Amino acid sequence: MPSSRVIPDAEFAPAPIGTRIRLLTIFTPCAIVIGTMVTSAITAKPGSNLRWWPLVAPLILLPIIGGAWCGARIRRYLLAGDELLVERAWLKARFTLKKLQAAVPDRDALRGARRIVGNDGLGAISGRFRSKRLGRFRAYVTDPEQAVVLRWPDRCLVISPQHPSLFVETVRKRAGLSA
Repeated sequence: MPSSRVIPDAEFAPAPIGTRIRLLTIFTPCAIVIGTMVTSAITAKPGSNLRWWPLVAPLILLPIIGGAWCGARIRRYLLAGDELLVERAWLKARFTLKKLQAAVPDRDALRGARRIVGNDGLGAISGRFRSKRLGRFRAYVTDPEQAVVLRWPDRCLVISPQHPSLFVETVRKRAGLSA
């Protein structure tokens, strides 16, 4: 009777939030709230009943921004079976490890990248991007300095686990790639 070897799931925390994301997470909500308050105060007509709007705007906008931040944050990277799952608060992205060609740490993966669609820094860098070096790729990054590039024949993914070298070693073993 052949023995079937089951590889246990491996969980990886995302890298701690990098400087770029930390700054954008702090300054973006502040700029939005202050900008809304100033715009509302300037555009309100004298004698208008809308003079209260600049004071109420933060009460409406901050929960919306907080919800967007919670949804954008990357909770964990999970290697389960032959899949990589990127878990966020409300969404899971699944990537099969079949046909994975390469897994390499790359601190410069996002250098020169242009966002096609997605979030470029509120809680994380996530979405679809394009660069000359990587072509089109998806990103789920909390710190570009700890980025790992995963390549398949038809796509590319950039993530940032807390321990990139351990993640690369684990995913290579799981996908059957040589070191």
